[in-house]
Order: sequence, then C-alpha cells, then structure tokens
Amino acid sequence: MSAIKELREYFEEIMRLNYIQAALGWDQEVNMQNYKSLEGRSKQVSLIEKLIHKRLTSEKVGNLIKKAEKLSNLNEIESAMLREITREYNLATKLPEELVVEIAETSILAAKDWREARSKSDFSIFQEMLEKSVELQKERARLYGTHPDIYSTLIDLYEPGATYDWIANVFNPIKPKLIDFVKKLNASSDKPDDSILKKSYDPDKQFELSFEIIKKLNFNLGYGRQDRSTHPFTSSLASLDTRITTRTTEDYLNECIFGTIHECGHALYEMGIREELYDTILCEGTSMGIHESQSRMWENFVGRSKEFWIYWYPTFQKYFPENLKDYPMEDLYKAINIVQPSYIRVNADEVTYGLHIILRFELERDLIDGKIQVKELPELWNSKFEDLLGITPPNYAQGVLQDIHWSMGAIGYFPTYFLGNLYGAQIYNDALKKHPSLPEEYKKGEFSTLLDYLRENIHQYGKIYRASDLIKKVTGEDLNPDYFLKYIENKFYPIYGI
Repeated sequence: MSAIKELREYFEEIMRLNYIQAALGWDQEVNMQNYKSLEGRSKQVSLIEKLIHKRLTSEKVGNLIKKAEKLSNLNEIESAMLREITREYNLATKLPEELVVEIAETSILAAKDWREARSKSDFSIFQEMLEKSVELQKERARLYGTHPDIYSTLIDLYEPGATYDWIANVFNPIKPKLIDFVKKLNASSDKPDDSILKKSYDPDKQFELSFEIIKKLNFNLGYGRQDRSTHPFTSSLASLDTRITTRTTEDYLNECIFGTIHECGHALYEMGIREELYDTILCEGTSMGIHESQSRMWENFVGRSKEFWIYWYPTFQKYFPENLKDYPMEDLYKAINIVQPSYIRVNADEVTYGLHIILRFELERDLIDGKIQVKELPELWNSKFEDLLGITPPNYAQGVLQDIHWSMGAIGYFPTYFLGNLYGAQIYNDALKKHPSLPEEYKKGEFSTLLDYLRENIHQYGKIYRASDLIKKVTGEDLNPDYFLKYIENKFYPIYGI
C-alpha cells in the first residue's frame, strides 16, 4: 500500500473521533442546556481530544508524510489530502498533550459559565473563565508560530491563508462606506416599519414552519435533523449525518426563520461534498469564510428576496392568520429588510451585520495583542458599538455576552462571517450570470437550480481547494468586495425610495 493510501486510512479513524466529539457537542447544546454541571462532559471531550492528539502526533504520521512527499504520481485529491494532513500534523506536534486537554476542558466549562452569565446579564460570572480561555489561546498561537503576529495565527485556523493585515485591508475601506450607507438610508422619509415582526408568533408553529422551509430548500431529512439550542449551529456527526439547530423567540419572527435558513445553507454545503471524500480530512468546508458564504447566501440573497416571499407568504399567512391575514406581502418584504442598528449580531440586517463583525475583529486583535484586558471588554464593547452603530446595548446580554464563540476558545473566527458576505455576493453574482432565471424560479418554490450550481462549483470539492483558489476558480477573480457593495445598493435603495 502506498504512503498516501496509508495516510488516508489512518486519518479516517481520526475523522471518526472528530465525529464522536461532534456528537458530544451536539448533545451538550441540544439536550444539556440546563445542566448545572458539565464536568463529566468536559472530561469526555478532553479524552477524545487527547486520543486525536496522540494519533495526529505519532511517529507513524511523520514517516508516512515524508514517504508521500516523494511520490510523483499524486492526483489532485491526494495532493490536497497530503497538504491538509501535513498542516494538521505540523500544528499538532507543536502542542503538548496537557495543553490540548486543558483547552478542551476549559471550552466546556467556560460555555456553562457563559450561558449563566448571559441569562443573568452578568459579565462577572464569565470573566474568570474567559480570561483563562484567552490565555490558553495566546499560548496555543505562540506555540504554533505560523505567523509573526499571534492573532493571524488564530485567524488562519478558521480561514487558512488569511492574516490580520489581509482582512484589515478588506474591511477598513468598507467600514466608512457601510456607516455612510446606513446614515443615507436612515435619512429617507420612506423607511419600512417592522412592527409586524414583533407581534406574538407561537414558537412551536415557527419551528414547524421552519421545517417546511428546509425541506423545500432540499435539506435531506434522511441524513440530518433540526433541533433547538441557545445558539443556532450546524454540526456534522458523520459524512452522512448533518444536524442543524435554531431558536425561537415569540415576539420576533425573524430569529427562527432566518436562523433556520442560515444553518440550512451550512448543512447543504456539508451534504453536497462528493462521496469520494467521505470520512477523509477533505470532507468539510474549505474555510469558514466560504462556509459562511453559503449560509449567508441562502439566508439573505435568497431568503430575503422578494421572489422568495411571493412563494412563501401564503404559507406564512396560514400559520399566523391573526397577524398576517390582511397584511400586504410587499410590506412584510420591506419589514424583513429594514436596515437599522440593532444589538444582536445574528439578527442584524445585511448592511449593519458587517459592522458587528468589524467590532469583534478589532476587539479580538487588541485582546490577543495585550492592548486591552478581559475585564475591560464590556465597556469597550459598548463604546465601540456606539461609534460604529450609533446605539449602546442596554445590558451585557445584548452586548458583550451575546455570542458563544469566545467561551469555546474560537478567537479569530468572527472575521470569517463578514468574509462570508463578501464571498457570497461574488459567488451569487456568478450564479445569476449563468442562471438569470433564478429569481423567477424562487417565485414558484423552485430552488434546485441554485443548489445544483453550488454543488457543482463549491460543495463537491470539500477542502480540495483553498478559499483563495476556489473563489478564483468559480468567479475568475480574487475576492472583490465591490460585488457586495453593489448588491446592497441595488437592493436597499428601492426599498427606501432612494
């Protein structure tokens, strides 16, 4: 057996250990939200991490990599597999086992404290564990040493090849344009009214309706399921087992509907990876930025389009007749596309969403560089929020405590969300050029053409191509934020009568 085939088989077991860990994480978020103790689960997760680390850092892997590097007949998939295995091996061998275990245990216990802190809007409950988590991530990044600055090292874990400087050069020119764009819309005398979205909507009916939507979007319930959690997420528990969660809020219809469509977009990506890659290191999205491009595309470019609602609005009226029976579809379309500063990132409109991410991106950089301390985060968050969005969160639950990511140690993850908007606009522009009838198809409840396009151009490849190579392969150019800026102008100026 050749070295590359041995590596493939060896890493299939590592992938299955990762899936077991994902199953523990899914169960924790779906079924253990109210548990007072997660110490048992933290020990289980840390044991899986320990086993994965042992396998990753074994002498056998190093020897097989050296042998595989000498092979001259590797095909495209084998070359990509060797690239990703080498990356994982090089990173893993730089971390002591004790640190791996400590990071895993801390992420579980910190998440518990975060939930309590968020429910009570009390940052002090979470502060100590967050301080520990930040220091562990700093140590991890220093040991990896893949970039001169440790924040870039952390970013690279979620968006391989990206650095702080590259992202800052993308975000910095956009920031003032978004701020000015929001001001221009707010100056309009024809602003939409979103009060209809804040009436009482039965949570169980919301959840039932969300199921109808994901089935129509071709989410395969034979290989996945949807549940509820505190923070919506997508998780693959096997190559043919992808699960999503959503959350329902009785007095805000958007949260469940668009949260569900968003996570469905992630799941469709995972479900579309070619069978040849199952159980391999390539059987997942190539980067979180590209992953977010898929979820944000379905959520916004499709789910918030007028054509989507032409088809779905009669169904919504059947579910919620008291609220919507005599309410015009056009008004609801405008309501779900209202642009206004708001506190919660996951509920933010398409325009202000980028400002939510830029805030986190800038805070994370200063936190990791030691320019600010964890205890300063609540007030700095509010101050920067005021600067960027013109409003101040009324409490910490709607401010610094709203996201689960830092409790998980996922520092460097946030910038990929806005990159996803930018990648998504560029990819969707290409899809429309090749399939100009897409909007007309949405009016009829037909979404397969877009999915087929994404399966052909994005999904099937898994991690074969890096994000920078994939966007160029699909669209013929590097990441270009102008597509997003043009998209929001073309969409929101008519809604606001500009």
